[in-house]
Order: sequence, then structure tokens, then C-alpha cells
Amino acid sequence: MATSAARRRAAPQHIPQTRDESSVERLYLDLRDRAMRYEFRPGTRINEQALGREFGVSRAPLREALNRLVAEGLLDFVMNKGFFRKNISVDEVFDLYQVRIALERRAIFLALQRASDAEIEAVRQYWAEVMSRAAEMSSDDFLLADEEFHRRMVALARNKELSAFMEVVTRRIHIARHIDIQQSAWNAKAFDAHFEILQLMQDRKKDAALECITEHIDMSMKRAVEITKEMVAKFFLVNSSVPETSLPTHQGASG
Repeated sequence: MATSAARRRAAPQHIPQTRDESSVERLYLDLRDRAMRYEFRPGTRINEQALGREFGVSRAPLREALNRLVAEGLLDFVMNKGFFRKNISVDEVFDLYQVRIALERRAIFLALQRASDAEIEAVRQYWAEVMSRAAEMSSDDFLLADEEFHRRMVALARNKELSAFMEVVTRRIHIARHIDIQQSAWNAKAFDAHFEILQLMQDRKKDAALECITEHIDMSMKRAVEITKEMVAKFFLVNSSVPETSLPTHQGASG
């Protein structure tokens, strides 16, 4: 009769299954892109089984990706019901832009203490290159370039947590800004504020730079709120408590 030690040696060993981090990340990025573009209709339940079949993945990695989108504010999770694309909310867009103003103001404040003239100039050169190709760029590419400008400017603060929060806000207002650029007769003049902000930063004019970024984003916010109201009407979703006095007349402005 085999001893207990021999039986233990003969027993099959459990080999832990390693998670494919790259697959989960690719799944998350794909679903995030769909959510940002509202390919998932606002307020509707996410069909996990259909997504699992489409991507050829099990429930665990799919749920991990969906939970990340919940944490970022793109999806909601209801116990015993599942995941839902978050409703369009004018109030939420308004609040997110207020957060964005606070984040970018703080970024500029810190950048003036921490960034060198050469680092600020590198951001200016990036934007100059974008504007040199603006006439040939699609609205999709131009929006991504504009988001990258703000990402690089915020990075001058050398605060990783601030940059991370900025990324989340950028994703959640992406669709309103995308529609803005598509609908507006945008041109170089609409983005002159970027050069102005950077020049004020290079000149170390803190108060003027903070005022300029506030006005720049505030103009974009008003347009985004108007666009979101139109989206709410389109999808027959919730109304807003944002006062009408906060809304502008139609004018193209991205920030």
C-alpha cells in the first residue's frame, strides 16, 4: 500500500493559471472606446454574453474590463441586473468641466514652479506642428491632437495623480468634444489660446495664465453643455437642472 507521502507525490499538482494581462487590457481599451462613442446606447444594459462571444473571452476578464469602466464613470453596475451604459447627464458634463478647470489651473500653477522654459517650449512646438497640418487633419485626429496638447501641458506639473484624474475627465467628455469639432467650422483661430497660454507660462505670468486657461475651458464647457442637451433630447433621457443662463449661443470652440 502506498504511503501517504507517496500518494502526495503521485497526486497531480495544481498549476495556477496566469492571467493574460495584455488581453484584458486590449478588451478594456476596446470597450472603453465604444462607451466613449456611445456605441452602447445610454441607459441600456450591456449584453455580457454577446460580448463574450464576440471577443472569445470568459466572464472573468470581461467583468474585469467592465468594472474598470464603472470605476471611470462610463458604466453603472446594478446588483442582480448587470452593467449599464451611464445615462447622458447635462449636469454631469457641466460638473466635469468645472473639475477640468480646477485640474488644469492647478497644473499650470505647479508647472510654473517645476517646468523649465525648454519643457514648455517643447509643448509649444508640438502644437505648432499640429496646427501646420490642421487643414489636412480629420476631426477625429484633430480632437486626439487637442487632447494630447492638454495632456502634455498638464504633465508639466510633474504630478502623476493630477494627470491620472485628468485622463478620466477627458474620456468622459470625449463625445461632446468630438461632436463639437464635427459640427463647428474649426480653424487655427479657434486654438490660438493654446499658444497664448504657453507664452504666458514661458513669461512666468501666473495670474494671466490662470485666467487664460479658465476662459479657454469655460468657453468649451458652454458649448459642451449645449451639445449634451441636444444629445439628451435625441436619446429621450433625463433633463438638466443647469440654469439656462449657463448656456451660450452656438459657437465652435474646443479646449
